[in-house]
Amino acid sequence: MTNIAKPSSKADYLDRIGRVATYVHDNLDEPLNLDSLADIACMSRFHWHRVYSAMMGETVAQSVKRLRLTRASG
Repeated sequence: MTNIAKPSSKADYLDRIGRVATYVHDNLDEPLNLDSLADIACMSRFHWHRVYSAMMGETVAQSVKRLRLTRASG
C-alpha cells in the first residue's frame, strides 16, 4: 500500500486564500459576500472566516474594504 502524504493544512489554507484573493482582485467592482467567497475556498462560511482571519490578520470584509480604498486612492 502506497502512503501518499497529505499536504499540510497551512499550505492547503494558503492555496485556498490565494484562490479567493485572485477572485476578489478580479471582482472588486462586484458585490462580494462571505458565502460566495467561502464557496470558492470550498469551506463552510464559519470555518472560512476563522481561517482567513487567523492567517491574514484581518477579516475578509476588512481586506475587501482595504483593497477597494487602495484602488480608489491610486
